[in-house]
Amino acid sequence: MANRKKAGLTDKLLAAKWGIRLAWKIDRKMFLLWTVLSMGLAVLPAIALAYNRDIIANLSGFISTGAGSFSALVPDIVMLGIILMVSGLSTRLNDDFLYMTMFDSYYLGLEEEMMDSAQRIDLSELVKKEVKDEYFAAISRCGSLTDLMSSGCSLLARMASIISLMIVALITSKIIFIMTVFYILVVIYLNSAFSNKARVAWQEMREMLRKADYFEKLAQNGDPAKETRIFNSSEWVKTKWDEAYDTIEKTQVERSYGIAQITFFSKVGFYVFMVLMMVYALFQVAGGTMTPDVLLMIFLLCTSIAEAVATIPKSYQHLDYGLYGLDIQRRFFENTQAVDPKEESRKADTPLDSEVCFEVRNLSFAYKADRPVLNDLNFQIKRGETVALVGSNGCGKTTLIKILLGLYAPTEGEVKFMGRRYSEYRKDFVMDRIGTFFQDFYLFHLTLGENVGMGNVKEIGNEPMIMSAIERGGAAKVLQKLKQGLNHRLGKQVHKDGAMLSGGEGQRVAVSRTHMSDKEVMIFDEPASMLDPIAEMEQFFHIKQKLGGRTSILVSHRIGFARLADRILVLDGGRIVEDGAHEELMAKGGVYANFFQEQAQWYDLSEDRKDERGVRDEEPARA
Repeated sequence: MANRKKAGLTDKLLAAKWGIRLAWKIDRKMFLLWTVLSMGLAVLPAIALAYNRDIIANLSGFISTGAGSFSALVPDIVMLGIILMVSGLSTRLNDDFLYMTMFDSYYLGLEEEMMDSAQRIDLSELVKKEVKDEYFAAISRCGSLTDLMSSGCSLLARMASIISLMIVALITSKIIFIMTVFYILVVIYLNSAFSNKARVAWQEMREMLRKADYFEKLAQNGDPAKETRIFNSSEWVKTKWDEAYDTIEKTQVERSYGIAQITFFSKVGFYVFMVLMMVYALFQVAGGTMTPDVLLMIFLLCTSIAEAVATIPKSYQHLDYGLYGLDIQRRFFENTQAVDPKEESRKADTPLDSEVCFEVRNLSFAYKADRPVLNDLNFQIKRGETVALVGSNGCGKTTLIKILLGLYAPTEGEVKFMGRRYSEYRKDFVMDRIGTFFQDFYLFHLTLGENVGMGNVKEIGNEPMIMSAIERGGAAKVLQKLKQGLNHRLGKQVHKDGAMLSGGEGQRVAVSRTHMSDKEVMIFDEPASMLDPIAEMEQFFHIKQKLGGRTSILVSHRIGFARLADRILVLDGGRIVEDGAHEELMAKGGVYANFFQEQAQWYDLSEDRKDERGVRDEEPARA
């Protein structure tokens, strides 16, 4: 138990240190302004007490003895009035006000940091459930930094106020000082004990929030909504959502009840503290060891301490909740370190090999240790070469492409791009040279022009370049179909008037996006899987025409297009089983020849069908 508490305290301190550094980085002006202002205003009650005591003492002396003059007290009275006015206004600087003031800087600033951090996660890690869960937990608590800074400033102010008041208490009476310290320690202990219980509840709530979010979105997304309606299971889904939110609601109620309890006991403690202080002070006055002005000051001291302590429970819980979220985010950030500029400057920004584009040696890869996807691959792809990568669904083609792009790191072996390992190049060197189409492409809920232009963000407003890419990608008919042309929005999630494209139309748009980059290496992963075999052949033929001698890799599980390539790699069972030109592999009568013969019927068109599609006699429209 002691070790657990010690570890918990260490985590809180590390989270606080990390959060303060992050807040300084995001907006140091906001940091300095509220830290200094909060602490400066916090000592005003203690200063007011000192003025109060002096004024009352001098006023009592003037009334009882006639010594001095009332006019001499006027400057102190005016100053006391100014201090009380400023102190009164400063009470409006509560947690909620500070949170609203800091929201834009720290909430949005942390969201930006989180999005940047997500970009640094290796894709092979991002597909893992535990990593996605960790990211969900981190991004869903972007208010944690604002919690830390607003509640932290509030607590700093309260502590500064309490310390200054304790100094006044110590000067007044050691007994009063001891009672004040005891009261404050009891309040802090109660808050600390509650926060440890709250952390366990927050962890449970985090799991339930993720579960509730999943079931809530089932009704919003087309595919799952279709399934729930067909099988009449929507009520069951709502029941699962209710179960998750019942736990969330219960946790929230318990947390609010806990804060109310702490506040109640703190106030009861204050009244006990107040009675003890005043009884002690009255006995001192009766015994002649304390003057009435000191008695009045002790009364004001009690009320000032009560005001300072009253908001501690709420501020403390908000701070601890912020530290809980920041600790999750700190751990996440530590696993996604930013690029070190010094280390980056030492890396290469020029290729080493002028002949070989990709070189793969003894490459193996597994998402899980006991389930290898690729086994001991060895091959080269030379510059200017067009290679077809073929194989059945699930044989590892897309995984291999992601390794060649540097998105995944090999489990064993090595991959070189233009003569160097990927880690030897500066950031973005590889991506600046490779244009890619993935079979699991995504259409952004933006305009058609922006969807294509995303392939080269620097030219996203270059209409002639976008039109050229659309023509080369085979999406001209899609453009003609849309009433607003390039300005027509796609998808309905953001804009209700957005167009919904078919799978084949979407593929053509995504292929056009790839043509925006015009990079020296082009990779097309199943760019026509949603088209029929003949339309696929036409798509690959147009791609081949537009490559212009660049290094290219064409990927498909349908192999009629492979004749367009200079060389064919056949992937089967996670291994390269054949490597050669179409004629060579057909002569071998192996895996490729069997695939080719099995699929030949897909491309067997009549002359009329050819003419209908506008395929020229010299185009390899059939296998």
